[in-house]
Amino acid sequence: MRREREEWSEIPRKGASDVRFVDSHVHISDYAEQDGTLRLAQACRFVLFAASVDEKTSRATLQAAGAPGSVVRAFVGQHPSEAAKHAPLDWFEPALRQATGAGELGLDPRYPGAGSEGAQMTAFIRQMETVEEARKPVQVHSRGAERDCLEALATFNTRGVLMHWFEGEDEVPRVADKGYYASFGPALLYSKRLQRMALRLDPDLVLAESDGPVPFAALGGAGGPALVPSVVLKLAELWGLPFSDARDRIARNSLRFLG
Repeated sequence: MRREREEWSEIPRKGASDVRFVDSHVHISDYAEQDGTLRLAQACRFVLFAASVDEKTSRATLQAAGAPGSVVRAFVGQHPSEAAKHAPLDWFEPALRQATGAGELGLDPRYPGAGSEGAQMTAFIRQMETVEEARKPVQVHSRGAERDCLEALATFNTRGVLMHWFEGEDEVPRVADKGYYASFGPALLYSKRLQRMALRLDPDLVLAESDGPVPFAALGGAGGPALVPSVVLKLAELWGLPFSDARDRIARNSLRFLG
Protein backbone atom coordinates (compact mmCIF):
# COMPACT_ATOMS: atom_id res chain seq x y z
CA MET A 1 0.00 0.00 0.00
CA ARG A 2 2.88 2.38 0.76
CA ARG A 3 4.40 1.81 -2.67
CA GLU A 4 0.97 2.32 -4.28
CA ARG A 5 0.58 5.62 -2.46
CA GLU A 6 3.99 6.73 -3.76
CA GLU A 7 3.06 5.80 -7.34
CA TRP A 8 -0.29 7.53 -7.19
CA SER A 9 1.21 10.67 -5.68
CA GLU A 10 3.31 11.00 -8.85
CA ILE A 11 0.31 10.99 -11.22
CA PRO A 12 0.20 14.78 -11.80
CA ARG A 13 3.88 14.78 -12.82
CA LYS A 14 3.61 11.96 -15.35
CA GLY A 15 2.86 12.18 -19.05
CA ALA A 16 -0.08 10.82 -21.02
CA SER A 17 1.67 7.48 -21.57
CA ASP A 18 1.78 6.97 -17.79
CA VAL A 19 -1.87 7.85 -17.02
CA ARG A 20 -3.57 5.78 -14.37
CA PHE A 21 -7.37 5.69 -14.47
CA VAL A 22 -9.57 4.23 -11.76
CA ASP A 23 -12.74 2.27 -12.43
CA SER A 24 -14.34 2.63 -9.01
CA HIS A 25 -17.02 -0.02 -9.59
CA VAL A 26 -16.68 -3.00 -11.92
CA HIS A 27 -17.81 -6.62 -11.54
CA ILE A 28 -14.69 -8.40 -12.70
CA SER A 29 -16.11 -11.74 -11.54
CA ASP A 30 -18.92 -11.41 -14.12
CA TYR A 31 -16.55 -11.51 -17.07
CA ALA A 32 -16.54 -14.94 -18.69
CA GLU A 33 -12.92 -14.32 -19.69
CA GLN A 34 -11.19 -11.92 -17.34
CA ASP A 35 -7.72 -12.07 -18.88
CA GLY A 36 -8.39 -9.67 -21.74
CA THR A 37 -9.99 -7.07 -19.48
CA LEU A 38 -7.18 -7.34 -16.94
CA ARG A 39 -4.45 -7.12 -19.59
CA LEU A 40 -6.08 -4.01 -21.03
CA ALA A 41 -6.32 -2.49 -17.56
CA GLN A 42 -2.65 -3.16 -16.89
CA ALA A 43 -1.56 -1.78 -20.26
CA CYS A 44 -3.60 1.40 -19.78
CA ARG A 45 -2.55 1.82 -16.13
CA PHE A 46 -5.99 1.27 -14.66
CA VAL A 47 -6.86 0.26 -11.12
CA LEU A 48 -10.13 -1.65 -10.82
CA PHE A 49 -12.24 -1.47 -7.67
CA ALA A 50 -14.02 -4.80 -8.15
CA ALA A 51 -17.40 -5.19 -6.45
CA SER A 52 -19.18 -8.41 -5.50
CA VAL A 53 -22.80 -9.45 -4.94
CA ASP A 54 -22.60 -12.67 -2.87
CA GLU A 55 -20.22 -15.18 -1.34
CA LYS A 56 -19.30 -16.79 -4.67
CA THR A 57 -18.46 -13.55 -6.45
CA SER A 58 -16.68 -12.22 -3.36
CA ARG A 59 -14.35 -15.21 -3.36
CA ALA A 60 -13.76 -14.84 -7.11
CA THR A 61 -12.98 -11.14 -6.67
CA LEU A 62 -10.53 -11.87 -3.86
CA GLN A 63 -8.81 -14.42 -6.08
CA ALA A 64 -8.44 -11.87 -8.90
CA ALA A 65 -7.04 -9.30 -6.48
CA GLY A 66 -4.55 -11.79 -5.07
CA ALA A 67 -2.83 -12.52 -8.38
CA PRO A 68 0.76 -11.22 -8.66
CA GLY A 69 0.82 -7.67 -9.99
CA SER A 70 -2.96 -7.46 -10.00
CA VAL A 71 -4.64 -4.12 -10.71
CA VAL A 72 -7.79 -5.35 -8.91
CA ARG A 73 -8.80 -4.09 -5.46
CA ALA A 74 -11.41 -6.43 -4.00
CA PHE A 75 -14.70 -5.29 -2.46
CA VAL A 76 -16.83 -8.05 -0.96
CA GLY A 77 -20.45 -8.19 0.14
CA GLN A 78 -24.04 -9.19 -0.41
CA HIS A 79 -26.11 -7.21 -2.92
CA PRO A 80 -29.75 -6.42 -1.98
CA SER A 81 -30.91 -8.75 -4.75
CA GLU A 82 -29.49 -11.66 -2.74
CA ALA A 83 -30.84 -10.72 0.70
CA ALA A 84 -34.21 -12.47 0.44
CA LYS A 85 -32.52 -15.77 -0.39
CA HIS A 86 -31.64 -15.97 3.31
CA ALA A 87 -28.07 -16.99 2.59
CA PRO A 88 -26.00 -16.89 5.80
CA LEU A 89 -23.51 -14.04 6.12
CA ASP A 90 -20.97 -15.94 8.19
CA TRP A 91 -18.52 -15.69 5.29
CA PHE A 92 -18.60 -11.89 5.14
CA GLU A 93 -16.39 -10.96 8.08
CA PRO A 94 -13.45 -13.25 7.15
CA ALA A 95 -13.77 -12.19 3.50
CA LEU A 96 -13.72 -8.52 4.48
CA ARG A 97 -10.49 -9.05 6.42
CA GLN A 98 -8.82 -10.04 3.14
CA ALA A 99 -10.48 -7.32 1.03
CA THR A 100 -9.84 -3.66 0.37
CA GLY A 101 -13.42 -2.84 1.31
CA ALA A 102 -17.08 -3.86 1.27
CA GLY A 103 -19.48 -3.69 -1.62
CA GLU A 104 -21.81 -3.64 -2.98
CA LEU A 105 -24.22 -3.45 -0.06
CA GLY A 106 -27.49 -1.59 0.23
CA LEU A 107 -31.18 -1.43 -0.59
CA ASP A 108 -33.25 -1.66 -3.76
CA PRO A 109 -37.08 -1.83 -3.91
CA ARG A 110 -36.93 -3.72 -7.20
CA TYR A 111 -35.88 -6.85 -5.33
CA PRO A 112 -37.66 -8.96 -2.65
CA GLY A 113 -37.12 -8.19 1.02
CA ALA A 114 -37.33 -4.40 0.79
CA GLY A 115 -38.78 -2.32 3.60
CA SER A 116 -37.52 -1.05 6.93
CA GLU A 117 -37.90 -4.49 8.57
CA GLY A 118 -37.16 -6.61 5.52
CA ALA A 119 -34.34 -8.97 4.68
CA GLN A 120 -32.50 -6.29 2.70
CA MET A 121 -32.26 -3.89 5.64
CA THR A 122 -31.28 -6.72 7.98
CA ALA A 123 -28.43 -7.76 5.69
CA PHE A 124 -27.37 -4.15 5.09
CA ILE A 125 -27.21 -3.33 8.80
CA ARG A 126 -25.40 -6.55 9.69
CA GLN A 127 -22.75 -5.95 7.05
CA MET A 128 -22.37 -2.29 8.00
CA GLU A 129 -21.73 -3.29 11.61
CA THR A 130 -18.84 -5.42 10.39
CA VAL A 131 -17.61 -2.66 8.07
CA GLU A 132 -17.62 -0.15 10.92
CA GLU A 133 -15.62 -2.47 13.14
CA ALA A 134 -13.14 -3.27 10.37
CA ARG A 135 -12.71 0.44 9.48
CA LYS A 136 -12.83 -0.26 5.76
CA PRO A 137 -14.47 1.69 2.91
CA VAL A 138 -17.85 0.62 1.55
CA GLN A 139 -19.64 0.85 -1.79
CA VAL A 140 -23.39 1.35 -1.38
CA HIS A 141 -26.13 0.37 -3.82
CA SER A 142 -29.03 2.78 -3.26
CA ARG A 143 -31.08 2.85 -6.47
CA GLY A 144 -34.66 3.77 -5.62
CA ALA A 145 -33.85 3.79 -1.88
CA GLU A 146 -31.44 6.69 -1.57
CA ARG A 147 -33.08 8.27 1.46
CA ASP A 148 -33.37 4.98 3.36
CA CYS A 149 -29.74 4.13 2.64
CA LEU A 150 -28.53 7.52 3.81
CA GLU A 151 -30.56 7.31 7.00
CA ALA A 152 -29.12 3.88 7.76
CA LEU A 153 -25.57 5.00 6.99
CA ALA A 154 -25.94 7.96 9.35
CA THR A 155 -26.03 5.54 12.30
CA PHE A 156 -22.51 4.27 11.58
CA ASN A 157 -19.04 5.74 11.95
CA THR A 158 -17.72 4.96 8.49
CA ARG A 159 -14.20 5.32 7.14
CA GLY A 160 -15.26 5.99 3.55
CA VAL A 161 -18.59 5.71 1.72
CA LEU A 162 -19.09 5.56 -2.04
CA MET A 163 -22.64 5.95 -3.29
CA HIS A 164 -22.24 3.76 -6.36
CA TRP A 165 -24.03 5.04 -9.47
CA PHE A 166 -25.86 7.55 -7.32
CA GLU A 167 -29.17 8.74 -8.83
CA GLY A 168 -30.84 10.52 -5.90
CA GLU A 169 -30.83 14.08 -7.19
CA ASP A 170 -32.87 15.35 -4.23
CA GLU A 171 -30.34 13.84 -1.83
CA VAL A 172 -27.23 15.44 -3.34
CA PRO A 173 -26.95 18.07 -0.55
CA ARG A 174 -27.11 15.36 2.09
CA VAL A 175 -24.42 13.28 0.38
CA ALA A 176 -22.19 16.34 0.07
CA ASP A 177 -22.77 17.34 3.70
CA LYS A 178 -21.72 13.88 4.91
CA GLY A 179 -18.61 13.91 2.75
CA TYR A 180 -19.66 10.75 0.94
CA TYR A 181 -18.30 10.04 -2.53
CA ALA A 182 -20.56 9.53 -5.55
CA SER A 183 -19.56 7.67 -8.70
CA PHE A 184 -20.77 8.34 -12.22
CA GLY A 185 -20.76 5.82 -15.03
CA PRO A 186 -21.21 5.85 -18.80
CA ALA A 187 -24.82 7.07 -18.51
CA LEU A 188 -23.30 10.44 -17.60
CA LEU A 189 -22.46 10.84 -21.29
CA TYR A 190 -26.14 11.25 -22.22
CA SER A 191 -28.15 11.78 -19.00
CA LYS A 192 -28.91 15.45 -18.31
CA ARG A 193 -30.03 14.58 -14.77
CA LEU A 194 -26.72 12.90 -13.94
CA GLN A 195 -24.86 15.84 -15.45
CA ARG A 196 -26.79 18.23 -13.21
CA MET A 197 -25.90 16.08 -10.19
CA ALA A 198 -22.22 16.00 -11.12
CA LEU A 199 -22.21 19.79 -11.30
CA ARG A 200 -23.84 20.11 -7.87
CA LEU A 201 -21.32 17.86 -6.13
CA ASP A 202 -17.91 18.98 -4.94
CA PRO A 203 -15.49 17.65 -7.60
CA ASP A 204 -13.36 16.25 -4.78
CA LEU A 205 -16.19 13.82 -3.97
CA VAL A 206 -16.66 12.44 -7.49
CA LEU A 207 -15.38 9.10 -8.82
CA ALA A 208 -15.76 7.39 -12.20
CA GLU A 209 -17.02 3.87 -12.82
CA SER A 210 -18.14 1.51 -15.57
CA ASP A 211 -20.32 -1.02 -13.68
CA GLY A 212 -18.89 -3.46 -16.24
CA PRO A 213 -19.70 -5.72 -17.85
CA VAL A 214 -23.06 -3.89 -18.12
CA PRO A 215 -23.56 -2.81 -21.78
CA PHE A 216 -25.10 0.55 -22.73
CA ALA A 217 -27.52 0.49 -25.66
CA ALA A 218 -27.27 4.27 -26.01
CA LEU A 219 -23.52 3.82 -26.57
CA GLY A 220 -23.86 1.08 -29.16
CA GLY A 221 -23.70 -1.72 -26.61
CA ALA A 222 -20.27 -0.71 -25.31
CA GLY A 223 -19.36 -1.30 -21.69
CA GLY A 224 -16.57 -1.96 -19.22
CA PRO A 225 -13.51 -0.07 -17.99
CA ALA A 226 -12.66 1.16 -21.49
CA LEU A 227 -15.49 3.69 -21.08
CA VAL A 228 -14.02 5.28 -17.95
CA PRO A 229 -11.82 7.77 -19.87
CA SER A 230 -14.97 8.98 -21.67
CA VAL A 231 -16.67 9.51 -18.30
CA VAL A 232 -13.64 11.46 -17.10
CA LEU A 233 -13.73 13.56 -20.28
CA LYS A 234 -17.40 14.42 -19.72
CA LEU A 235 -16.64 15.41 -16.12
CA ALA A 236 -13.78 17.60 -17.36
CA GLU A 237 -16.18 19.33 -19.75
CA LEU A 238 -18.77 19.87 -17.03
CA TRP A 239 -16.19 21.25 -14.61
CA GLY A 240 -14.44 23.38 -17.21
CA LEU A 241 -11.11 21.65 -16.57
CA PRO A 242 -8.44 20.24 -18.87
CA PHE A 243 -8.83 16.48 -19.24
CA SER A 244 -5.54 15.80 -17.43
CA ASP A 245 -6.62 17.87 -14.41
CA ALA A 246 -9.94 16.05 -14.13
CA ARG A 247 -8.21 12.69 -14.58
CA ASP A 248 -5.70 13.42 -11.81
CA ARG A 249 -8.35 14.77 -9.46
CA ILE A 250 -10.52 11.68 -9.84
CA ALA A 251 -7.49 9.43 -9.26
CA ARG A 252 -6.69 11.30 -6.04
CA ASN A 253 -10.33 11.11 -4.97
CA SER A 254 -10.26 7.36 -5.52
CA LEU A 255 -7.19 6.92 -3.34
CA ARG A 256 -8.68 9.14 -0.64
CA PHE A 257 -11.84 7.00 -0.65
CA LEU A 258 -9.68 3.97 0.18
CA GLY A 259 -8.46 5.85 3.24
